[in-house]
Amino acid sequence: MSRFIPYLLPLMLLGLTLLAASPYSHNQAGVLQLFLFSLFVSLGFLLFGGQRLEAAEVKPRRSA
Repeated sequence: MSRFIPYLLPLMLLGLTLLAASPYSHNQAGVLQLFLFSLFVSLGFLLFGGQRLEAAEVKPRRSA
């Protein structure tokens, strides 16, 4: 599951952008849906964004 998280978060951000550009988001229900979806995406970045940064960090090896 954690292998898919780096790919899932940018897709959710793209979905958020497309939802904001749609005419549906220009009424009260659309604004609420946009807010809830953006909250979901933000929490995903906060909770799982560190895993991607930690994976990219290279640790020095010690020789035996």
